[in-house]
Amino acid sequence: MNQEKIGSFLSDCRKEKGLTQTQLAEILGVSDKSISRWENGKTMPDLSLYEPLCETLGIQISELLYARKMSDTEKKEQGEKSAWNVFMTKSQLETFGILTGLLILIGILITITLTKMLAVTPLQIFITMLCGCFVWGLV
Repeated sequence: MNQEKIGSFLSDCRKEKGLTQTQLAEILGVSDKSISRWENGKTMPDLSLYEPLCETLGIQISELLYARKMSDTEKKEQGEKSAWNVFMTKSQLETFGILTGLLILIGILITITLTKMLAVTPLQIFITMLCGCFVWGLV
């Protein structure tokens, strides 16, 4: 993502719609200085503004992020790529969740085993359990 290209694209789209920076700022509820910073590539709009910004300028979010107008075919391809990326990310998060759960379970079993084997006094048991909970609580 190139902020300067996106800024230039935003400026062109705003001008195509016949809007001034001040008018666009009023529509979005931001300052005209914010619009200027976006268009100069110094900052990016807040994510919460992407949808209203794109609606106002008559563009799609993918066009905003790629900083160019896209054909319907390109929009469809980008949509499919985005859907695939979301699916893969979800799969990776699910796998990570399962592995994390297994690690926590193994950690609890190790903590209990070490407590039974090494700890003799109630204070040692408490300290071993506390350390185990602390270590596996961080996972």
